[in-house]
Amino acid sequence: MKIIDRATGNELEINPEGSLGLLALGDVGLKPWREVRIKSGYEKELLERVQKMKEEMEKKKEERKRKQEEKKNNEQKNS
Repeated sequence: MKIIDRATGNELEINPEGSLGLLALGDVGLKPWREVRIKSGYEKELLERVQKMKEEMEKKKEERKRKQEEKKNNEQKNS
C-alpha cells in the first residue's frame, strides 16, 4: 500500500514508529503503518521491551518488600 503526497507527488515514507501525519490521514494512513510495523518486527520488539520492564518492576517490588520486612524485623529486635 502506498501513500502519495498530493502536494509533491512523492511517496510518503512510513516508519514503524508512526507519525502524526499518518494519524491525521485516518484509516488511509493507519492501515499501511500497521503493515509496516508488523513487517519490521517493531511490534514484537516493543512487546519484548514491555515484558522486560514488567519483570524489572516485579523484581524492584520484591526487593522493596524484602527491605521493608527487614526493617520491620530490625525494629522489633531493637524494641
